[in-house]
Amino acid sequence: MELVTGGAGFIGSHLVDSLVSQGKRVRVLDNFSSGREEFLSHHASSGMVEIVRGDLLDLESVMSAMEGVDTVHHMAANPDI
Repeated sequence: MELVTGGAGFIGSHLVDSLVSQGKRVRVLDNFSSGREEFLSHHASSGMVEIVRGDLLDLESVMSAMEGVDTVHHMAANPDI
């Protein structure tokens, strides 16, 4: 299982697309403050992408999202900076 933080953002969602095209199962951790669900909606019925609504600043969200994960791709960022 691959974890993509910020996977609902523009760049993160393209990384999700690439990982899924390689046959990898992906979990996305995103707080959707700037990411968009429609960037991932085409994966809804594939069973390859799990979306976790959470924040990197919340330790419980991160620990839960990390369960069973082999690789983390950190794409989350504050777009206002």
